Amino acid sequence: MIASIIMILVIMLIPRIIMLASERILFLRTIGPVFICYVTGFLLSTPLKNAGADITLAADLSSVLVLIGMPLILFSANLPALKKLAKPMIISFNINIIAVLIVAIVSFFIFNEILPNAHNISGMLVGTYTGGTPNMIAIGHGLNAGPERIMLLQTADMIGGGIYFFMLLSIMPRAMKKILPEYKPVGSYNIDEAKYYAETFSGEKQSVKPFKAFMSRVSLVSVSIICVLISTGICLLLPSRYGNTGLAKLGEYTALIMLLVTSFGIILSFVKKIRNAPGSYSSGQYFLLMFSVGMGLCFDLSAVSSSLVLLGMLLIIQFGTVLLHIIMARIWKIDYHTMIITSTAGVFGPAFIIPVANALHNDEIILPGILCGILGYAIGNYLGIGVGQLLYLLG
Repeated sequence: MIASIIMILVIMLIPRIIMLASERILFLRTIGPVFICYVTGFLLSTPLKNAGADITLAADLSSVLVLIGMPLILFSANLPALKKLAKPMIISFNINIIAVLIVAIVSFFIFNEILPNAHNISGMLVGTYTGGTPNMIAIGHGLNAGPERIMLLQTADMIGGGIYFFMLLSIMPRAMKKILPEYKPVGSYNIDEAKYYAETFSGEKQSVKPFKAFMSRVSLVSVSIICVLISTGICLLLPSRYGNTGLAKLGEYTALIMLLVTSFGIILSFVKKIRNAPGSYSSGQYFLLMFSVGMGLCFDLSAVSSSLVLLGMLLIIQFGTVLLHIIMARIWKIDYHTMIITSTAGVFGPAFIIPVANALHNDEIILPGILCGILGYAIGNYLGIGVGQLLYLLG
């Protein structure tokens, strides 16, 4: 009993320690807190098991944490602001989505025979390269991918993402300049709005009094919990395909519950008071970090196989998406700044827009790039879970 209580405290407190350490240590910040939380959970799993902790409790708690975290991520999404996007930006981001859908589906048929349950990898990567890591985590849970696969895919994504991010900051701008048209300024850049979104999605502290910030977070988490309760309540009313009753039915509707909480998060983002409340995105991130620690605790090293094949599939999907995006951008005459920033929005999400825009020496694309990343967060779960379920049926 005491060991299980300690395990719960580990899940709740370790993310805070890792976040503080990441702020001070560049190496940890480069690796990313999500991966560090997975590894920390994994390293602590054996001592906690030996002490008598119930690891299944960590799995159950993690399932709840990811459901609470996803609406919090989406509450701050200012979707009405998407109307500010210029036509080339919209076309280019849609091209990125089409590219990842095509490459992920083709890759599934290539790897399905050698990689068990390749459908959930394709689904998770569709969400990842439409929105970002929060979508990977949510879709992995929705498709019942398991902690081993989520952690391995996160590790592989760190490798592939690191390579691509280096390319974005170095050779990509020069290479794309030779292939795609020049960027034409549109003069719609809003520095104050861009700064607000940059602070929101980079985790920087906004100027809000501590007590107000605390109460805002409590209120937002409460709203998110209500979203989860309503979503699970709806699924409890649905019939069971396998004769399960009560809470046992929820395992059959994991994907639907995730889509419902995503939908509630998007709907409530249109409520201005909720959208503008401080601390929504950072609170959502914290819940996903707690989920990551819990999944690390559940990680079974003996269940790991074909990790190099999984890395190969990820690299093919990631760089195949980029290549197809470039080809279609050339056909549609999309300029190279727009292509690069929308690719960044899809592969990495809003937080990476500013350094890439700085590499391009173009402040004007910061706001539209961040807005594309927000759109990716909003639709990533639908696309990823949809593709995963479709490929499961086809496979």
